[in-house]
Amino acid sequence: MQILSDRREGLLVELGRLVVANGFTLLRQRLSQDSKGTWLVMIVRGPAERQLVLEEALATHNRVLSFEAALAERDALPAPSSPVARLLAAEAIAPAAGPDVRQVESTLPQLAHDYPKIYPWLITLEHAVAADAREASLQLAGRRTGAWVYKRDYAMGAKLGLADAIKRIAMPALRELATVDWRDGQLHIQNSPLCSPGGDSGCRFFSGYLEGVLGGSVAPQTVFARSLYCRSTGAVNCILEISH
Repeated sequence: MQILSDRREGLLVELGRLVVANGFTLLRQRLSQDSKGTWLVMIVRGPAERQLVLEEALATHNRVLSFEAALAERDALPAPSSPVARLLAAEAIAPAAGPDVRQVESTLPQLAHDYPKIYPWLITLEHAVAADAREASLQLAGRRTGAWVYKRDYAMGAKLGLADAIKRIAMPALRELATVDWRDGQLHIQNSPLCSPGGDSGCRFFSGYLEGVLGGSVAPQTVFARSLYCRSTGAVNCILEISH
């Protein structure tokens, strides 16, 4: 992970704590300075299902001006036997696009203002970001929107088990946006406006939305949603799985 900040003091400590809090181990790190600010490169290891959660937490941290992340094969990294090896390990990873945080942030007020009629804004967001940032940006927009809906409509309730939270919170919330059904432990979305046959999948928005709307209601607050089938690849319905 490559991070740009406006100042060096305490940066590694603050962001390192965030890495650990999300269940990851900080393997290696490097701090450097140039005319843009302080660069922090971190190599971390942890659960794949928590990757996007960690990336969002880092990308939206108030110390972070820009954020990039990439996956690295363990065997491809040089052994950390010397400072030179650690430096090469950090610099060998080409950054991959995560969510376009600024574009998502600029879209959120429109989503809140027009909710639940948000699909035109989401389609605008898809076109406004780079192609390789599209899915991650949709997921971030979904997570932020879901968290906002939870705080607006459901935050006064007690903590629930996942099954009850899906029934009492996720399903009523999602029915404002789409025709949905819960069958055999899976969420079915009919005729998703974000997933046209033969086009790009928009299921990452719904995955993020579910994680956001359920995250505050379920104890512990760790919910994962992933797409199993999508209309864009020929399925009759988009089908998502929710777990924690």
